[in-house]
Amino acid sequence: MPRSDGSSSSVSADNSLFHSNHPTDSPPSPTKPRRRPPPLFGSDPSDLVGRVLTSVKKSPNHPTLTLDFSDNTTFQILVDGYNPHPDYQGISKILEMDYASDAIFNPPGGVLHTDLTIRDCAMIHLSDRAFDSTQQWDQSHQGIVFKFGGENSWHCVWAALAEYDETDGRCIFRSYNDVYLESLQRSPRSPRKRQPRKKSFGSGSWK
Repeated sequence: MPRSDGSSSSVSADNSLFHSNHPTDSPPSPTKPRRRPPPLFGSDPSDLVGRVLTSVKKSPNHPTLTLDFSDNTTFQILVDGYNPHPDYQGISKILEMDYASDAIFNPPGGVLHTDLTIRDCAMIHLSDRAFDSTQQWDQSHQGIVFKFGGENSWHCVWAALAEYDETDGRCIFRSYNDVYLESLQRSPRSPRKRQPRKKSFGSGSWK
């Protein structure tokens, strides 16, 4: 899959990342599937396998993707350490994805209604080139990948931090953060209290 640094990378079934400068290169295929360890925090991505994705909603104000499923469950892709309070958001954080995933996870208008069965889902370790005005370094971070029914390719989502020069718009700082998956627990709606109907003394009925 194309990456933000111009190189390409592919995800193999054993939850590893294969980097390559040649898009035609393919990752090694394991002869036996490896058991994936549970994530250190958040929900286990394997819980999504077999569910039918019905909508994707991208928040206009926060680096958050909300995934709704046909079984009335909802999960969110979140950025580790992000504080939604305006005074503590720090450097701008955004969710990015490979080009093939843009139509799904960055839909026009912020909402996509779909009918995609999740065939596989996993957290993966990524490595990208980060930089500021004086230096560059390799930044390791955690992304999440999806494989949908009828497809053999992976779709990847990760988080980036960036600052831009106010005069010419040039990027002067870029780094990366971990993303994680979290189940959204919706509180059940409490039944509305009925307003007592006033008695009409003239007729003996209730309105």
